Amino acid sequence: MSEQVGQISIEQWGQFEHALLKHAQSKDWDKVIKVNELMISALTREGKAKSKSQFNARQALAKTHSLVLAQLKQDKDKLEIEMKQFQNQQDGLAAYQLTSLSGESDDI
Repeated sequence: MSEQVGQISIEQWGQFEHALLKHAQSKDWDKVIKVNELMISALTREGKAKSKSQFNARQALAKTHSLVLAQLKQDKDKLEIEMKQFQNQQDGLAAYQLTSLSGESDDI
């Protein structure tokens, strides 16, 4: 694996943004995680922004990152509600089946 020479370009920061948005929109959270890990690595390796344009590109990336995290949280909360509803339906169905079965044994 080769090491990158020089700083990450503004276009590359934009590519991180694009990838985060693309994978979040398709709800491919595994790919969002991979992009996030690469982004963290790049930010760590680069250190502080050395120019105003670099700073602005990173701020735009940070804003996109926050939006993606908010979407992830919203989807997680929605999934939790759906799982609770599913569980409640399963409990009700099990009770109905038990009642139905006990009624059948009385008929015999």
